This record gives sequence, C-alpha cells and structure tokens, in this order.
Amino acid sequence: MSSASLNEHETRASDLATKSLEYLKTGRHNDAIRSLREALSLAPRNETVLRAFYDFQKDQNVPPISRLCQKLVVESSSGGDAAAAVAAGKEALRALKDPNLGLQTPTATECLELLLSHAKIIPVPEGGDVVGWILKTSSGGREYLADLLVGGKTKEMVDRFMSLGGGAVDGLVVVLLDPAAWKLAERKKGCLRECFRALLEGMKGRDKARQLVVVRSIARLLATNNEELSSLVGQDALERLLGMLDILSSEDLRSHATLAAAKFIEADEGVAQSMLGKFMLSRLTADSDDDLRIAYSAAAAIFPLVPNVAAQLFMTEGFAEGLVPSLQGRPADVERAALELVNAACVDKTCRAAVAGHCEEYLEAVAKSEEGSGKAIASTILAKVRFGVGEPGTVPKGIDELAGVFKEMILTEDADSRNASVEGLAYATLKASVKESLCKDIVFVKKLLKTLEDSVGKATVMFGGLTIVNNLTAYLPSLSEEQKKVAQLKNYANATPKANLEPDTGDRDPAVAARCKTLIDAGLVPILVSCSKKISPNAITIVTGILLSLSKQQGHRGLIAQQGGVRLLLQFYAAVTGDTGQDRKIKQAASHTLARVLVSTNPSHVFSSQLPVASAVRPLLALLEGQEDQPDLLPVFESLLGLTNLASVDDPTRDLIIRVGWQQIEETLLSSNMMVQRATVELVCNLMASPSGVAKFADGSKAAGNRLHILLALADSEDMATRRAAGGALAMLTEWDKACKAVMSRERGVDILLAMVAEDNEEVKHRGLVCVRNLVCGEEEYAGKFRESNGVEVLKGALKGTRNMEVLSLGVETLKVLMGS
Repeated sequence: MSSASLNEHETRASDLATKSLEYLKTGRHNDAIRSLREALSLAPRNETVLRAFYDFQKDQNVPPISRLCQKLVVESSSGGDAAAAVAAGKEALRALKDPNLGLQTPTATECLELLLSHAKIIPVPEGGDVVGWILKTSSGGREYLADLLVGGKTKEMVDRFMSLGGGAVDGLVVVLLDPAAWKLAERKKGCLRECFRALLEGMKGRDKARQLVVVRSIARLLATNNEELSSLVGQDALERLLGMLDILSSEDLRSHATLAAAKFIEADEGVAQSMLGKFMLSRLTADSDDDLRIAYSAAAAIFPLVPNVAAQLFMTEGFAEGLVPSLQGRPADVERAALELVNAACVDKTCRAAVAGHCEEYLEAVAKSEEGSGKAIASTILAKVRFGVGEPGTVPKGIDELAGVFKEMILTEDADSRNASVEGLAYATLKASVKESLCKDIVFVKKLLKTLEDSVGKATVMFGGLTIVNNLTAYLPSLSEEQKKVAQLKNYANATPKANLEPDTGDRDPAVAARCKTLIDAGLVPILVSCSKKISPNAITIVTGILLSLSKQQGHRGLIAQQGGVRLLLQFYAAVTGDTGQDRKIKQAASHTLARVLVSTNPSHVFSSQLPVASAVRPLLALLEGQEDQPDLLPVFESLLGLTNLASVDDPTRDLIIRVGWQQIEETLLSSNMMVQRATVELVCNLMASPSGVAKFADGSKAAGNRLHILLALADSEDMATRRAAGGALAMLTEWDKACKAVMSRERGVDILLAMVAEDNEEVKHRGLVCVRNLVCGEEEYAGKFRESNGVEVLKGALKGTRNMEVLSLGVETLKVLMGS
C-alpha cells in the first residue's frame, strides 16, 4: 500500500474515532460502535483511534462482552500485545459461559461482525471459541451468520471459520442445524449443501487438528441430515474418510470418522458396499505397507457398524485365505491392523468359521510368541473362535490357558496390553473355574478395577471391563419348579452320557457371594460411579446388573449406599425415558437394587437436601406394577420392604406414597403370596401414621369400609407377622373417632380385636389391647359391646399370662373402664 493510501486510512480512521465519541456522548450507542469498528479496521494502532477505544471502554453503557471483543481485536493487531489478546479471549469466553449474561441480539451481532472481519489476526483457538459461543447462545447471532451465508461466498466463509479453530466450526454447525435461524427453508438447504461440500474439501489437508475439526462437523451433519447430504460424498471423499480410520490415527479422529462413515453407509448400503469394495481393492492391489494397514484398519472399524456389508467383503473369494500369507515380512503395525480386522470379523458366524479354518494356527503362534497388544488380540480372537464354533452351552478347551494369558496382560504396566486383553477376558470369565481363580488373586482384582477406572472415554475397554465384572458377580437366575424341569429336559437332550447337569460349584450362590465381597472390598462401587458419568445404554444395563448382584447380600448394601450407589441408581432410573426392552431392564434392575439397599439402611443416612427421600418413591412403586404377571415376586416383596422403611421418615413421604402408589398397594394387600401380603400390611401400618393413610380407611366412604373389612380380616390371618402388622395399623387407626365408629360397625370387629388380646405373642397382644383401650375409652356404647362379648374375662385371662409391665399396665387401665371402676 502506498504512503498516500496509508495517510488516507489514518485520517479517515481519526475522523471516525472522533465521531464515535460524539455519538457516544449523545447516546447513539450503536452508531458509536459502528464508527469505532470501522476506525479499528482501518488503523487499529492509530493514536486517536486508541484514545477513542480506551474512552469507549470506560463508558458504563458498553456491554462488557463488547469491550472484551474490542480489546481482543486491538491487542491482536500489529503492535499489540499477543498475551493480552489471548487473555481477553479467555475472559470473553468466561463471560459468555455465565448463565446470567443475557446476550442481546445487537451486542451479539456487533461482536460477530467485529471478530469475523478480523479473523486473520485474532488468536486461535481463543478467538474462534468466542465466535462459537456467541453462535451457540444467541439466536440473533445465528440469524446474522445465516444471512451472511445466504449472501454468497459460502466456501470462503467456511474456510474462515476453519481457520479460527474447532470452537468456531462447531458454532457454524449449530447455525446450519437451527431451522429458526433461516428466513427461507430452501436457502438453508442450499447453504447446508454448500457448507458440507466445503467441509469435504477441508479433509484434504494433512493438518491432523484441522482434520479432526472437519470430520467432527461432517459426522454431526450426516447424523442429522443423512438423506440430504450422503449423495455429496463421492469416492474420493469416502476414501479420505476411510483413510482416517488408520490405527495410527488419534482415537478422537478415528471415532468421528467412524461415525461419519457409518452414517454414510446407512443411507444406501448398496452404493456404500460398491464404493467400499473399490477402496479395498485399490488398497489391497497397491500392496504397500501403508495401503494394507489402512485397508485393514478401515474394514475393522466399519465391521461392528455394518456387519452385513463388512462380512461380504471379508468373505470375498480369496480374502480370508490370503490374509495370513499377506502378512509375511510386514511391519508390526500392518499385522496389528490385520489382527484388529480378524477380531472384528468374529462378530459374524460365517467369518468366524473362516477365521477358524484359515487363521487359527497363525493366531496360536502370535499368542505364544508375541508381546504386548498383539498377543492379547490374538488370544482374544482364539477365545471368540473357540466359543463360537463349539456346541451351544459348552465351554471350549483351552480357555483356562487363554485366561492365564489375559491375566498376565492385565498385570502388566503397559496400558495398551491391558486394554487389548479386556475383551478376551470377558469371554474367558464365562467359565466358572476362571472366575474363581481370578478373584482369589487380589493383586489381579485391583489391577482389573484400575483398568476399568482408567477406561473413561474408551468405550470398548469400558464395555469389556464391565462385562468381566458382570461375569464375576452374576448369580444364576432363580427358576420356578416348572422352569427347572424344562431346563433339565433341555440339558438331557443336549448332554453327553457323562455330562454333569448340576451347575458348577463356582457358579453357585456361595461362590458368587464371595466374589462379590472381594470386588466390593476392593472398591468396585466408587469405580462404577466414576465410570458412569458418560456411558452408553448397553453399559448402563451392565452396571445396573452388577449393582443388583452386589446388593443380594445384606452386608453389602450399606457400602453401596455410602459409596454413592443410591444416587447413581436414581440417576439411571431418571435418565431412562423410553420403553424399549433395554429401557425396562435398566429401570427394573435400578429399582430392585434401590429397594434392596433401602431395606437394610436408615433413610436418614442415605438421603439429604441434595438427594431427597421422595426421589426414591416412584422407582420402588414401579416394581409393584403388573405384579400378577411377574413369575418372580422377590422384587415386589423387597420393594414393599423398602417403601415401609421410607414410610417411617415423615408425613410428606407417606403422603407421596399414598398419592402415587395406593392402587398398587391395595392390589398387593390381596396377594395370594403370604410374604407379599405380610410386607404390604407392614407398609400400610407405617402409612397409618399419616392422616392421609387413616382417611383411606375411615373417611366414611364405601371404599374405606371395604378396606377396613380387609384389614380386620388380616388381623385374623394365620400368619403371626401379618396379624402383628394389621394390629399395629388398627392401633393407630382407632386413635381417630371416625375410625372407631367404622371398626365397631364391622361384623366380627370386636371378636377379632379380643382374639388379638388373647394371643400368646406379646406384640400382638399389646396391639390388641391398644385397640380395645382406644375404643372403650371413647364411647360407653363401645364398652358395652365388649362386655357383651365377654371382653372382661378375655382381658383377665390375657393379663394372667404376661410378664410385660407395659402390657400389664395397659390391660389394667382397660379393665377398669370395662368394669366401670
């Protein structure tokens, strides 16, 4: 630029800066910002401009975020302070993340305009992160960028955002996915396609950080607009995407590239299979180390996502047969990629058989001679092959030997080796003898739990680790007599003449309980809590199953509560909003474990203001739903015990139980199962401490009368514990006048209460006496009915046989009223 042009810019900038201050003094804030912004773009280090800038910064009407963005630009310009620019960017980001900010549209637009016009000089990633957060938090900011994109130069705009880093590109994607930001849907559609094309072009560079940003955005856009965008992915773009699946790529890059590839394949498996075939053929034909490694890596990554497509490629004539010969003389990374592919291929039965036929000898050699992750992967494949090609329900030979290999790998200090062995050990721990031997080695147990603890962010390792723990802690399912007979017939049909039809000693309850104790003493529960912040539904299913197994023994329940298990179970229950089979399984296991823990712990030691007791009521009541169709009533029984414990806390908790769950409680009150009925009566007894509970039996309605009739009948039950609980409920109920009237109006009411008084059991006798005392002290009419039913003689007889001073005192007091003295 000529000196004359520079002077013109300086003069123009000075004039604009002076004018901006005039606007500011007269209250024309927006005009002041526009003038100062233009002055900054012309001559950011001009003395007049800087003076105006600092005066502007002092003005109280300027939003703090505007000041920070202006400082970010000024300090980023020639002659500025780079460290101050970075600091301003970080401070602006902190301000934007403040939920109380309330970013107004004019402010958001002004900041975006300023930052984007100086995109080439502001620091990365700080400046880009600020742009991204403005777009995420301001609908007006999103509308502003949408208008810019519609105005043309889409590729130039995408390039500008990519130069600002991942935060800015994430903000751009937010705009592309927000229908409200666009005035016309067709314009949004056009810009979306143009931006997607520009992002595909952005994969061409070798900058790994930029590739990660681009692929993350491509994956997000394909995940939400797959049908619309997948046709834009050509052969070249797909091959670049597949190339990022190289085992030498970072885990983040591979995971996003895998998601993008999966979404593309989902759109049209036929087209995808053809394109994948071309990619594999070109790489395998090239036959270089890099090409083979990338081909095997890509095939391994897509196998779990689209097994049908990948299996057809694997079973292409000559591929499986030629795989092992192709590895002769190749570097370790090529062999590792091939092992990853074979491991992934074992998910398919046909591929597994091909691996057994063409690769088993090679895998055995690798498992015996190799060190590190290759040894673990080869051993894992052997475990899969041997489990997968044998007779169903049988444990293949050699599993103990393979388990020893996996155990050694877990005990090493090499994290890669430990992680690689986890999946194989998940297969090996299906065998009872392996479970027993592993849990007897406390050093191994602690290493296993440490591997699980370190697996956060590594989904495959975490899933394998959780599966191992689940295998170690799982009890054999409880079978009804009919189910046992069916299982026995199946065993006889499948068994050899010498087969042992009884479960292995290591799978029986005492052995499982001992393993659970070993794991819980080693700190399993806190590790499950720390692992569960971000996990998949499949992993949540396993964690809830583990906790359910741990809670079977009463002695473990306190530790589960103390170490965060209750909060975790409630979080899992609340997080499930669907109604799939898996959703129901998670909710059932979480509720059942919660019930077990709350049966054996004091609610006041578990709950607090941050974790209210009310949060546990609905999960426990959910176990009572559809109880008549449940083959196993243990969850129902334990839920009732847990609710009984909660009902001892306070009236608000009792009222919530009554309000939400009374219908289910009434159904269990009539259960044909004695234990379930007893537990329900005990719950009702505790609920009677609330006026809402009393009202259910004494509000004068027909329904209340029917309930009271049932309660009186239960006070005459053959089961002593049921009589005791019903007597306790009646004792509290008869403290209310309406309830007394209702009891006295029931046929056999007096006889049942006197029968309780005549009981040998002191607790039942005590409850009967309380009921009689409440009634005869309330109305002379009621006392007369007890005299007519030989009540005086019954009480005298009951008192002769008691040594309980409280019962004796109560009985004497009641006798005095009955005898009129």
